[in-house]
Amino acid sequence: MMAFNLLQYPALASQRRRLHRRWTSLAGLMVGGLTALWWMAGVQEQRLHLEQERALLQSRLKQVQTQLAADKARHAKHTTWQQQAAHVQALKVELQAWEDLHQALLQEAGPDSVQLLRFQLDSQTLELHGQSIDLQRMAQAQARLSAPLADLAQDKAWTLVSLLNAAGADDAAPRATQEFVWQTHWPQLGAGRVAAAPVSDRLKAEPLRERP
Repeated sequence: MMAFNLLQYPALASQRRRLHRRWTSLAGLMVGGLTALWWMAGVQEQRLHLEQERALLQSRLKQVQTQLAADKARHAKHTTWQQQAAHVQALKVELQAWEDLHQALLQEAGPDSVQLLRFQLDSQTLELHGQSIDLQRMAQAQARLSAPLADLAQDKAWTLVSLLNAAGADDAAPRATQEFVWQTHWPQLGAGRVAAAPVSDRLKAEPLRERP
């Protein structure tokens, strides 16, 4: 006859099963919690790594933008310097042309030459008004004054655009005073009009030194 074992009592067995399920659930929760914590730690580490990479990329992008801005500023400054240098060079060329023309006008204002009366710059055209009693001398003076204007890139010379008898008589003597106007093309760096005051036979230097 088998001995009666109280441990096998149905109520006690049910209690042991409940206790086993609780421990099993608790262990599952602990394992799940640890797994979740490990996963969250990995996600957090990956997020920090991505944030570091993004900060590094932003820093590099800012450096590139700063470098591009500096290069652009240097290029703009270099372009400005080139433009200023070209402008200064053009001013030097124009000033030299004015000096050469001024010297030629002074040399041409001798007592045996034509009489120069008015000199002006209108738009991009120079006009020189004068008088002469000898058409041959007038033509010679026109040729001499055209010499300082010689330019291989652009043909510049005084051109006779007007020739009138000073007395206004059609039957005047051949050696009567003739009023003439010469013109030549004169490119300018700036717009405007410059006119010299009327000058005497000697063509004083001060009015001729005016610049456009």
